[in-house]
Amino acid sequence: MDNPLVTLPERVPAALPAIRRINALRRRVEGRLRSFDVMDWPGVRYGPGERQVMRLWELNDLAPRDGWPGVLLIHGGGWVEGDLSDFESLAPAFARRGIVAAAMNYRLAPDDRWPAPLDDAEAALERLRDAQTDPQRLAVWGHSAGGHIALQLARRRPDLVACVVAMGAPTDLRQLATHGVDDLGRVFDDDQLEPASPISATDPPVPTLLVHGDADAVVPVGHARAFATSWPDQTELIEIPDGDHGIRWPPFSALRARRRAVDWVQTQLAPANRGSKWKRKGREKR
Repeated sequence: MDNPLVTLPERVPAALPAIRRINALRRRVEGRLRSFDVMDWPGVRYGPGERQVMRLWELNDLAPRDGWPGVLLIHGGGWVEGDLSDFESLAPAFARRGIVAAAMNYRLAPDDRWPAPLDDAEAALERLRDAQTDPQRLAVWGHSAGGHIALQLARRRPDLVACVVAMGAPTDLRQLATHGVDDLGRVFDDDQLEPASPISATDPPVPTLLVHGDADAVVPVGHARAFATSWPDQTELIEIPDGDHGIRWPPFSALRARRRAVDWVQTQLAPANRGSKWKRKGREKR
């Protein structure tokens, strides 16, 4: 059976290849439009493996004394596929706000099983810490399986993760195995399902924002609701009415939710005001 975290149940399945091509083109175009005055660093290594690579976007300005805030972006794909190019349009938007954005690839199952993706995310976060960033102001953002990894990374490294955004993320792998994802064995051993479930944490999480469609047919919204109920003081939940797993439908509601999530990260990390180099140029002219 296909893993629905990879093969998403679309409203028009026959159009799926065309939709994916259109979305990829849209991301590239939006990314280029947003990349004015943004430096782009592809191919940044954080490990020796083929997929242990990330791409950085940084505002073309003087870094604050303590370094830029940063956000690590983790793609979805059911732990078995996916690519950092999913963030080509989002990452420059963070950079323009004074937040270094790092989109990462990670090792995939079944060749590299859990916890390889989590180990890679931790290594990528350490690499981001060394990229002129403030180690006290690092966020993690992920979608679907990437959201799960983001939550687990925040759980493993609360000393480095200031806040986390998880979109459409499974929080209880045991429940996930009962409602349609019957091949988790490609990724996890049976005895890993509970400890690898964010809902099983005993310590309070770092500030967390969950974004979930209430019509998500892949990861039911109950995953987000249960996590938010367990940790109400540390968690905010944005539910998208009739929202899908990809956080793309309904279009306007999904767009509004994504923008709210970006604003939330900006509030949590409090980046410095932009413009130090422009002010310097202005003084030189006088």
